[in-house]
Amino acid sequence: MIHASHPMRARFMTTCLVMCLLLQPVLGTAQTPVSGQSQQTPSMSVNFFSLQQDREIGAESIKVADKELLLMRSRVVNTFVKTVAARLALFSPLQSIQYRIQVVNSKTISSLTYPGGPIYVDRGLLELASNEHEVAAIIAHEIAHAAARHGTQQLSRQWLVQAPASILAGLPGNAGWKDQLQSLGISLSPHPSFLRYSSNQEIEANRIAVQILFKSVYSPYALPAILEKINGLATAESRVLPAYVYDHPQGTEAAQQLASEIERLNAISRPLKPSAEFSQFHSTLTSWALPPDVPEAPATDTLVSIPYRHPDAYYKLLYPEGWQATPYGSNGAIIAPVAAGSRRFGNDIQVGVMFDLFDISERPMTLEQATDRLLVKLLQRNPTLQVISGAQPLMLMGGDPALRTVLIGQSASSNSPEISWVVTRVYYQSLFYIVCVAPQKDFEKRQPTFEQILKSIELK
Repeated sequence: MIHASHPMRARFMTTCLVMCLLLQPVLGTAQTPVSGQSQQTPSMSVNFFSLQQDREIGAESIKVADKELLLMRSRVVNTFVKTVAARLALFSPLQSIQYRIQVVNSKTISSLTYPGGPIYVDRGLLELASNEHEVAAIIAHEIAHAAARHGTQQLSRQWLVQAPASILAGLPGNAGWKDQLQSLGISLSPHPSFLRYSSNQEIEANRIAVQILFKSVYSPYALPAILEKINGLATAESRVLPAYVYDHPQGTEAAQQLASEIERLNAISRPLKPSAEFSQFHSTLTSWALPPDVPEAPATDTLVSIPYRHPDAYYKLLYPEGWQATPYGSNGAIIAPVAAGSRRFGNDIQVGVMFDLFDISERPMTLEQATDRLLVKLLQRNPTLQVISGAQPLMLMGGDPALRTVLIGQSASSNSPEISWVVTRVYYQSLFYIVCVAPQKDFEKRQPTFEQILKSIELK
């Protein structure tokens, strides 16, 4: 897995070559630079989908979302939000899709924008607004994600994560994308995992949003104002990040670039006071009855049930029956199947998980920096490993941000291609990491078990 080095076989070389070709920017972002931004090149990212497929994905998604999400039925609320959205949409850099907005009757601080333009904003997020400019900023940011086609960029990334080997079979055709996504278990239901944006996509969405606000005579300063309110909810005492902060990672660099973009526009800073229309909207929104709590459906198809606990209770997780845990390193373990046919050679496994704590106490590091340092170490141990660029989405581990990196390589024990997930999370002055590995041909079958192991992890 990550130890001995072996020469690459022809099949593996071909696989890596095809993956490298696929990972070149294709189709780019279907956005047109906003007027005044011609000096900046639109960002390029992996996107296997056409603009027409964006529209088709959006149309399919709202069939489920409109049924499963509890939408606001207030005429006052909907009229106000749709009026603001229509004004903003006139200045979107992508005019060939239809922007459609709905308000969800939920106190969650969250929003959801599907490819092709459907936007769902939770009332909890809108309630944070103090004036119509901040409502406009929330909506403009979502319009920007749709215009930059971030949804299908992320969907392409998740496709690489879910089944990188399947990419070799070809890109989804105009008529077959739905069946292919379903076969990979990628859901279009409300709040799918592929609608969690990267920090670079947030920077781009901020840039597009402030230009939309500026052109539509809303204040660009409203965007940093509402983002500051949202980020203020993610205090050091919070155990769980607000959903918006998780799905829209706004860091220091994003804030700095946002301020620079507003300054470049020469926008005038003025007091943002609520209008009579906003006051009526906000009063109706905050007083509208919440739906009764709906209990969650019980979990089914549980694949993990055996607990593993760190000797000093730093963390715990669950693993399947029929798997065996063996200590690894000073704070970790290797857990692998003991069934016939599941071979293990020392610390190298063909199927299973390996986890440990990686020391990063030398200096303060971000999650991305610590992960990069760990990956260097893993690549040194097994030079056949290749990091799949663009397949590195954020997720949650124990309520905190984690990063999942996909690698393709050659097993040290079998010389056959294998796929690995490396999931990392900052833990005090260490990086908790877990490697999930399986042969390339079996990875899709093992994926549900790996997902449940990851969801079971709790850190002290």
